[in-house]
Amino acid sequence: MWKWLKGLKATPDPARSETAATSQADALLTDDLHPQPKVIIITGTSGSGRKSIAKQLSADLGLPYVLPYTTRAIRAGERDGEHYRFITEADFQAMLSRQEFSESVRLERGSYGIAERDLNEALEQYGGAVVVVNHEGMQTLRKRFGPQAIRIFLYVTKEDIRLREEREGAPAEVVEEYLRNYSEQVIYKKESDYLLQNLDPAETLAKIKAFLQDKI
Repeated sequence: MWKWLKGLKATPDPARSETAATSQADALLTDDLHPQPKVIIITGTSGSGRKSIAKQLSADLGLPYVLPYTTRAIRAGERDGEHYRFITEADFQAMLSRQEFSESVRLERGSYGIAERDLNEALEQYGGAVVVVNHEGMQTLRKRFGPQAIRIFLYVTKEDIRLREEREGAPAEVVEEYLRNYSEQVIYKKESDYLLQNLDPAETLAKIKAFLQDKI
C-alpha cells in the first residue's frame, strides 16, 4: 500500500487526480443522500421496561417499532398486534424453516422472533427501526448490521423488577422467571453502546434521544 502511495506521488497524473477527487466527492454525496439504515436495539434485563421505552422512542423519533412474533401465552390486558404477534408454535416453526426471521430465540415461556420482512420494510421506508431483543438477538443483529446496530442496554434492580411486575399484575411465575434470570442477563450490560438504569422512564427517554442525536 505504502509503495503504491509513494509511486503515485512520484508520477502525478492531473487527469487521474481530478477523476479520483470527483469520484470521492460523488461517493460522499451518495452517502449523504443515502445514509446507512440504523437499527436501534433496546436490550437488557427482563422487567426493566424495555418495550415501553422502545415504543415511546419509536413514536418520538418517527421510526417504526418492529413488533416481535411469539408463541407464549397471551396475558391479561395484552392484545394481538399491539404487544406481540401471537402465533402457534407450529406456525412459528414453519416461519423458522422458511428462514423468515431476522433473529429468533427460544425461552422458557415460548419462542420469539423478529420477521425479516417487517424489519426490511421499516429500514427501506424509514431508514431505521426500533427493536427489543435479548442478548442473543442483539448479537445476531450486531453481526449483520455492524455499528449501524446501536445497542442500548436497560436495567433496574431485582427489587424494582418485583415491584413493577407485581404492580402491573404479572403472573407470579413470570416474576420469578425474571428474577431467576436476572444475574445471567445483567452481565451483558458491558456489551452495549449506551447503558442506562431505567429509574424514571421520562428521564431515560430524554437521555436516549440525546445519545442518538448525532447517530441517526
